[in-house]
Amino acid sequence: MDATVALCPLHPEQPAEGTCSRCGTFLCEGCRRWQVGRMLCLHCHTVALGEKPSKRATLALIFATVGFIGFVPGLVGLVLGYQELAAIRRGTAPGAGEGWAVLARNVGWFHMAMLVIIGFGVALRN
Repeated sequence: MDATVALCPLHPEQPAEGTCSRCGTFLCEGCRRWQVGRMLCLHCHTVALGEKPSKRATLALIFATVGFIGFVPGLVGLVLGYQELAAIRRGTAPGAGEGWAVLARNVGWFHMAMLVIIGFGVALRN
């Protein structure tokens, strides 16, 4: 039984080791690029590097930063950061926002920890 092997379109002598998660092009080891856990072809990788972070990533960072003034916006930043990271992993949001989303998530966790510490402090006082 003869199995058909997919070949890389840029290197026809090389068998494909996967496909681009954006456009579906077959990729050999030399052509594949990784971004945010996704395998991309050279073209899609170049496009992804030029993308701007999504509005949700920007909002997550803004809320997390404003959270230093009040803790509630920091918690909103935590939630938005997690939502943006999930969207990036699914491929429905630009990977360029990953850094902002991670920062917003981490700052949001800081705010959550501070709320817990303050809550325990108030509870122990009474």
